[in-house]
Formats: sequence, C-alpha cells, structure tokens
Amino acid sequence: MTPAARRRLGRLAFMLPGALVLFFLMAPVLAVIPMSFGSSSVFELLPTKPDLSQYRRFFAAGDWMAALGNSLQVALGTTAVSTTVGVAAALGLARMSKRRRAVLEALLILPRIVPTIVFAVAAYSVFLQLGLVGSIAGLVLAHSVLATPFVVIFVGSALRVFDWSQVEASRSLGAGGAATFMRVILPQIRLSVLGSALFAFNLSFDEVVVTLFISGVHSKTLPVKVWDAIQYELAPILPAVSTLVILSTLVLLLPIMLAQRRGALQQPGA
Repeated sequence: MTPAARRRLGRLAFMLPGALVLFFLMAPVLAVIPMSFGSSSVFELLPTKPDLSQYRRFFAAGDWMAALGNSLQVALGTTAVSTTVGVAAALGLARMSKRRRAVLEALLILPRIVPTIVFAVAAYSVFLQLGLVGSIAGLVLAHSVLATPFVVIFVGSALRVFDWSQVEASRSLGAGGAATFMRVILPQIRLSVLGSALFAFNLSFDEVVVTLFISGVHSKTLPVKVWDAIQYELAPILPAVSTLVILSTLVLLLPIMLAQRRGALQQPGA
C-alpha cells in the first residue's frame, strides 16, 4: 500500500465515526421536517398525503401566534440588552490586569455555572417581589442574565488579539470614546458582536426552564407553548412548529457563516 493510500485510509477511519455520530445527532432533528407535512391527526414519519395543512393551522391559531409574538419580543429585547452589556463588559475586562480580569470574568459567567433550575427558582423568588413575574420585561431580564456571559466570552476572545495602540492613536487625534469605538474597535470585532447577538437571540428564543417559572399565564413563549402541547396534547402541529424553528435558526446563522467565510478568504495567504 502506497503512503498516499494509507493517508486516505487513515482519514476515512477518522471521518466514518464522525459521520455516524453526526447522523445520530441530526436524524431526530431532520425527521420532523417530513413529519410536518402530514395531514392526518397522528404523527407520520413519511406522510401518505403530504400538504401544508399543519402550517396553515399554526398561522391561523391565535394562541400559537401570541406565543410566537412573545418569543420574538423577548428574544429581541434579550439580544439588545445582553449584547450592549456584554460588549461593554468585555471592553472593560480587556483593559484590566490578568488577576482582576480572571476574578470578574468568573463572576460574569456564574449564571451559566449555576444549574438552570437553581437560577430559575432564585429568579422567580426575586421577580415575584418586584412584580415582574408574568411580564415580558421579567423574561427579558432573566434571559439577558443567561445570555450576557456568552457575549462576554465571544467578544472578549476577539479583543484579546486587538491592537490597543489604535485606540490610543485615535484618542490622540481628538476622537472621543464613542467615535473611537464606532470607527476603530467595532469594525474589527463586528463578526464577534454579530455572532454573540445571534447566539443570544437563539438562546432566548429556545429557553424553556427559566421561562416556565417567569412567564406566568399571559406571557407564554413559543417553547413554553410547545412544552404545554407535549404535556397535555401530542398534536400533529408540533413537527410544523419545530420545522419553522429549525429554518429560522438556519436563516439567522447563515449571514454570520457567510461573513466569516468572506473574512477568511480576504485574509492574506488564504
């Protein structure tokens, strides 16, 4: 056997287990797509008479549309709050000494270390006293606490390779802090900011445990509505809802993937 054939065989030996694991992880997700086109009152992996009746039923149902609207409001609010706070925190941490930065970073990511159910119970007890349980504002605040650590980590990783002498040059030329951030810092970390914002949106849109405690009766989000449907009524509309969530996630992630690929191609030597 030639060295080239051995290398191809070695790559195949590594790729095959990876492909099997990927198929194992993706199969349940992809299975809901054909199921969403079923027209019967029971689940069918391969529908006998495929149509769009479940999608029409979803968009015509007032309770599902209300849940979708709540999810979009909460996710957009969470994205705005967590991205703003996370970017500001990452900028502050980047200029600190290593010891102080390590301590503050540990405090900022603490909400992700604590089990979600523990945070949910604590948030419920606090928000109940503040009158935020059952409100969109309460959900935005709770989700922002969960999403901000990811923004800090993503943006902080980009700032670790940032040349801060550019900021000093900008300030020496008379630019203020806001102008320096918009013209010098943000253009170089925009992909990290955009990626963390999309991640925060997706995290908020998919959050169930904390939302179950905070949402109440009148602020149910789409994941909570799906959870209720699974608990009390295994309706055939669920695959259609799941398919829409999958497609929306792909639509959100596609721009950042294309931007990253374009940035990689524009690098010298790429």
